[in-house]
Amino acid sequence: MKLSKLAIIATLASFMFAGVNLTWGNEYADDGADNMAATSSFGVHFDVNDNTTIGWEGGLMVGLAGPAGSTFRLGYTATPTLGMSYTWWEGAGTGWGTNLSTAVDYALVGGDFDITVNLGLGF
Repeated sequence: MKLSKLAIIATLASFMFAGVNLTWGNEYADDGADNMAATSSFGVHFDVNDNTTIGWEGGLMVGLAGPAGSTFRLGYTATPTLGMSYTWWEGAGTGWGTNLSTAVDYALVGGDFDITVNLGLGF
């Protein structure tokens, strides 16, 4: 029992020192009546290593490094999603980093696309 508690604490502590990116933006998707609807989006992503992130953006989200600075996204929400994101602007500076990104996610059940435009704050 003590070993499992120690493993949980060690795992959570490792995220304390990982890179963290908070995102806030708009998600554009079909509202079910063939109309485009915009909703707010909020997320938090933790860097696991240089090529992998894990976080929450409307559901569990795993990001894997892709070609040309893009990120493959695997989403686990009410319907699983597969997508890509690209950060097209990053602020230069120290401390809090800012970025602007766009993501396109495809729902594997139902076949709907969601487009998300995010402002990210990271450290």
